[in-house]
Amino acid sequence: MASSYLTLINNVLRDLNEVELTSSTFSSSRGIQTAVKDYVNRAIDDIINADTEWPFTVTSKTFTTTAGKRLYSRSDLSTTDTKTIDYDSFTFLEAADKTEQKLDYLTFSEYLDNYHERDTDPTGDSRAIPVFVYENPDQSIGLSPVPDKATYTIKYFYYATHTALSGSTDTSLIPTRFETVITERAKYYAFTLRGEVQNAQMSQAQFDKSIKRMRVELINKQLYMRAVWFLRL
Repeated sequence: MASSYLTLINNVLRDLNEVELTSSTFSSSRGIQTAVKDYVNRAIDDIINADTEWPFTVTSKTFTTTAGKRLYSRSDLSTTDTKTIDYDSFTFLEAADKTEQKLDYLTFSEYLDNYHERDTDPTGDSRAIPVFVYENPDQSIGLSPVPDKATYTIKYFYYATHTALSGSTDTSLIPTRFETVITERAKYYAFTLRGEVQNAQMSQAQFDKSIKRMRVELINKQLYMRAVWFLRL
């Protein structure tokens, strides 16, 4: 179970040999305690921004198409916390009794060259079941052909950003076993504030090492070769 915001803060304060907070003193923090509150959030941001596709930030999204609507903004879809979108994960469902179909990804350049003229036909004659998905320059999600019905279901995955912790019982996206990375990064900011250059450098080095370990454990994939035997008749 992920540690609370209060626990994350106290982990840092303890290493700094500072007075820890309690649930009753949390809202009345002072000096370094208040600074560490900010540093914990900044540390979580740094971890999440260290890579674009941390698996612990994956979020699934489902939305229903609007007939005649080609582009769907993050505001439209209530996904303003989006960092990056996995455009290879898009699926399309025509109806509950149908099979989900994968939408093929197009670059915006491919879309302009091959389908934009058709999809912007003002008569609407080209509207149909979507086959392709692409990203508009304003980061909106584009469907092609333009949906002809408001009953289609689109599903996909995206990687979310960090929402700042504020309440003492709030928890972060960072897996429990990597919470020490939050502590190291927050200590870096605290040591920098104090002017303790050597300690700040040590914390920075430990943070960099820990981020590499996280990438190995969470993102890097091992490729295996297997022998295949063929029997000749």
